[in-house]
Amino acid sequence: MATDTSASIPPEPSQASEPSDVYDEHENSDLDSVFTDDDRDGDGNPDITRNYNRQRPLHSNQQKPTANTSASIDDQIAILSKHAAKIRLDNVKEGQDREKDKADRATSEQVLDQRTRMILYQMINRGVVSEIHGAISTGKEANVYGAVAYPDINGSPVQRAVKVYKTAILSFKDRERYIAGEHRFKSGAEKGNNRKMVKLWAEKEFRNLRRIHAAGIPCPEPIQLKLHVLVMGFLGDRKGYAYPRLRDANIEGEDADQLWRQLYIQLLGIMRRMYQVCKLVHADLSEYNILYNDRKLYIIDVSQSVEHDHPRSLEFLRMDIKNTGDFFRKQGVDTLPDRTIFDFITSSEGAVEEPGLTEAIEQLYASRLPSTGDETAAAELEVDNEVFRNQYIPQTLEQVYDIEKDARAIGEGEGDKLVYRNLLADQVVTKPEAENLTSEDESDEGAPLDSDAGSDDESKFAKGTPRGKRFEDKDEKKVGHLDS
Repeated sequence: MATDTSASIPPEPSQASEPSDVYDEHENSDLDSVFTDDDRDGDGNPDITRNYNRQRPLHSNQQKPTANTSASIDDQIAILSKHAAKIRLDNVKEGQDREKDKADRATSEQVLDQRTRMILYQMINRGVVSEIHGAISTGKEANVYGAVAYPDINGSPVQRAVKVYKTAILSFKDRERYIAGEHRFKSGAEKGNNRKMVKLWAEKEFRNLRRIHAAGIPCPEPIQLKLHVLVMGFLGDRKGYAYPRLRDANIEGEDADQLWRQLYIQLLGIMRRMYQVCKLVHADLSEYNILYNDRKLYIIDVSQSVEHDHPRSLEFLRMDIKNTGDFFRKQGVDTLPDRTIFDFITSSEGAVEEPGLTEAIEQLYASRLPSTGDETAAAELEVDNEVFRNQYIPQTLEQVYDIEKDARAIGEGEGDKLVYRNLLADQVVTKPEAENLTSEDESDEGAPLDSDAGSDDESKFAKGTPRGKRFEDKDEKKVGHLDS
């Protein structure tokens, strides 16, 4: 009797051995509504396994371990943060005592954002630099800080410079003319993404420095680039004092005038080598972007430099010639006309190494027309420079304003007066006299009257029998077959 009762009546909750096996009829009905008819087995009971597999998300791999990336980043920050004390934005030089201050770290955090500090920590951890000191120069685009590296543990320290481009404050409103036409900015300036623009700007200076340094032109040696942080060689003494700008150079003495003239000739040679060897135009060359030490000039700040085939490269070159010429004239240097310098730099013929550059410039001085007086010569030079500075310089033949007029000038032998004559082929502007005479003599002789000579010449160009079976003569083909 007990067996029949247990088969027909469900057990009471108090009679169950485990509370987990007890289900309410209402809960069972709710669970049954989750399963469809296809998710039931042969006895009509819900197939839990099939329904579970159906509800699992697609393309999920439960066996793949998930990496705790946040913990990994925290570990890296904790490891690199030990170098925080090595970033001291003070002006302590080698041999001076330094006092530790708790505000040093706070000062660096205010000047450098977290992203920049992490990059500097990585460079310190890798040994690129060991310590970072105060700012060498500050500008609206970037700040340059002094740094010290210890390549050899027992050796002397090596001074280096770290250039940090500003990402939040930097504005590229006035940089459109340098970016337009540059192959590194094919997609144009992304005004909404300053970090990406600064990164490309830093890469551009790094590549330009490598090209200039490889050509033997005095400039900072590029060492490493990471996003918007550039590590360069330091232009200064061993104690960490940077070379002065040309504007602040203290050149005095009896030979001061002669030294200024030598520096002017040296700069003209550098500009020609940059154009002819490096294929670059500085585009912002002035006394502020040139360093001076021991009768030698150093070129810096080449982030805006463009290649010689840039749409506005010749315009930038003319601007560089004007800025440098105005500065040296203030120092009492007898400068050459802007157009003469422009032709000297852009001419493909001539020396590009010393001492040939200095000799070529001295020849330009010697070839000038004699002037009646100092005031008259200065007035003529000023007029020539103003005319040249306002003259339109085409970059390609498509930009020539009146090509027919220029073609007539070339035909009349006045091609050397064109401002873009160095962009044309040499034989177009001026033709050798011997070549012209030989061509005239040949034209006077006329054609030979001997018909045999003419037939011989025509026989050279006579066409032979084409090759291929379909061009063979059928009769000759049959005779050859019978002979064989």
